Amino acid sequence: MTSQTDVITEVQQNFIDSSYDVNANRAFPDIRDGLKPGQRACLWEMYTKKYTSSKPHVKSAKISGGVAALWWPHGTTAIYETFARMSQPFINNLPEVDFHGANGNVILGGDALAADRYTEARLAPIVEQGMFQSMNKQPVPMIKNFSEDEEWPKVLPAVFPRLLVNGSQGIGVSLAQVWLPHNFTETANLILDYIATGELKEDTYYPDFPTGGLIINQDELPKINKTGKGRVIVEARYKIDGQTINFYEMPYQVFIEPVIDQIKKAIEEEKIEGISEVFNKSDKKRLLLSVECDSGFSPEKVVAQLFNETDLRKQYNANQNGIISKTPVLVNLQYYVDCYIVHNETCIRRESEFDLKKTQERIEILEGLAKALEDIDNVIQIIKQSKTSAIAGEALKAKYSLTDRQTKAILDMRLSKLANMERIAILNELEEKRELALQLQEIIKSVEKRKKILADRLTTLRDNFMTPRKSEICQKAIASSTSSRKVKEQIIEDVVICVTDDGYVKNIPVKAFTNRAYKTVIKARTDEMLLFFSSLGKAYRLKVAEIKQCTSKDKGTAIGALLNLENGEEILLVTSMNIDEKHPYIAGFTELGMVKKSDKSIYIGSTQNKNGFKCANLKDGDKFIHFQETNGDYACLYTDGGRAIQFKMDDVNTTGKTARGVIAIKLDDSAKVTSVVISPKENTKLPVQNRAGKGVKYSA
Repeated sequence: MTSQTDVITEVQQNFIDSSYDVNANRAFPDIRDGLKPGQRACLWEMYTKKYTSSKPHVKSAKISGGVAALWWPHGTTAIYETFARMSQPFINNLPEVDFHGANGNVILGGDALAADRYTEARLAPIVEQGMFQSMNKQPVPMIKNFSEDEEWPKVLPAVFPRLLVNGSQGIGVSLAQVWLPHNFTETANLILDYIATGELKEDTYYPDFPTGGLIINQDELPKINKTGKGRVIVEARYKIDGQTINFYEMPYQVFIEPVIDQIKKAIEEEKIEGISEVFNKSDKKRLLLSVECDSGFSPEKVVAQLFNETDLRKQYNANQNGIISKTPVLVNLQYYVDCYIVHNETCIRRESEFDLKKTQERIEILEGLAKALEDIDNVIQIIKQSKTSAIAGEALKAKYSLTDRQTKAILDMRLSKLANMERIAILNELEEKRELALQLQEIIKSVEKRKKILADRLTTLRDNFMTPRKSEICQKAIASSTSSRKVKEQIIEDVVICVTDDGYVKNIPVKAFTNRAYKTVIKARTDEMLLFFSSLGKAYRLKVAEIKQCTSKDKGTAIGALLNLENGEEILLVTSMNIDEKHPYIAGFTELGMVKKSDKSIYIGSTQNKNGFKCANLKDGDKFIHFQETNGDYACLYTDGGRAIQFKMDDVNTTGKTARGVIAIKLDDSAKVTSVVISPKENTKLPVQNRAGKGVKYSA
């Protein structure tokens, strides 16, 4: 009698089985090491075959073939694409595979791979140090491969928190996962602080994309850390030069040629107007998408259209699902970090148990040798009188209560071990091994000791692979796309910006401008922005259009009414956003004798900032008294103590946006710098000295 099977029940079960396999074995990463099985198989193949960073690169076809043969039963094309993606620096903050050959680019995209017979690969150092460093001590459980003739790890001992650093994406059955990448240094510091204090600083931990870009919804980002879900909005970074918009950083996984196609299509559909040409000016050293605007169109308004109609502004929806106990689970930052710590603690415990077993075996042998050396004459006599080594072993075991391992070690002992120095060395080693065994037992018992070891390992890894943040973060409103008609109707006008000694600013049309005595005069256009530098070491950006137009006779508008200045804060320098090739630096001097020189370009941005941002870290009680655009000029500083110093600005190294600067003049107690003069010509009344001296006496 033949059995019957219900077709619907069978199909349902097959679907469930298939869904489980897709979700658990293809689409979702294991929370513990952040890897999908296919990724883990590729790394394991390179590790076991010793395709490491100290060895030559190996043909990619050889790697993909080895993975398919032993670890992951999929097509070699899929395997090749898996580890090639792990090598892409525009996808991963720290690539896990070191690659030779074409593995995609930010022009055409990540799929522009050369055939695997032309490329080569090997493990990257971050994986060797962060995932395989203690693999020889059995830190993780091993499982059989699909053919059950080899073993490979169920999960890797990952000190490297790769799921947060490099992110992950996958689509399973009825469920998807998106983990956004973060900066490794910031991630390591977050975990180390949590281990040390028990406090997780989730409100100040933000994504960081390998391609940079500007994240514009800072206030929404903590939601991702708290819930595992949320959105991140990223805009391309750009600079405007006249009627040209130059995009130099793209959003994550946005590539230039597809964007150019989007722009052309939007122009054809009349969704964007005001663009005359689009050029890809990228080369091996830089990424550059150049957009030429028609005369009479505001570049800023064209940028707004581009952001609304193309992927130059892109939204990413985090959905942090990962495998926990064979099941996809939505995970927030707290849960992930706890899982990371527990997993590494478990690995350290298993390593310690492995070391303890080896240590105890060695102690057993050393104790046997020590027993033999204490009565070596009788031991030798027993061995000499025995017909065979087996008989000698039995006699030794009976007389000295030895184990099999101890007996074998004594029988294998060389005559040189009988020397007194060798005996002392054995006793010393025995003492060391007993001490090591106690330490290992403490590690096995103590969670805190295991956390300390994890913190040390993560600190070393962080210091070896420290990386700067690439994505800038801010909070700004997203403006809706301005219609092309309004773009055309906007009048771009040449004006003169005048700043008075008493802190007022005027916006005067060029045709109405009459030359008067002003502190600062700047030629600008109504679609540009100005830079302001203050006594508190802050910089501001303000649109020219926000300065009320007036005549030369009008008083103008108080700068304090346009910018959100603090009490007592004074604006010392107002300048355009353009960089003067003859004076490309901004130099600031403080009352307590410090000087800071930076490239002007680091303060230039595409967004207005009335609240200001730090351009220097001041000491308590210090303030800036002078800012000026400069190059290889001479600086003269005068103090209220009757001293002065003159040095070349070339002797002052450039520093970053928030650096404090360096010493310009060493001051006597209570002395202060009262004035600064920067000139292209040397002041013949003062000697030219090295910076950071005490200067010379002078009389006004």
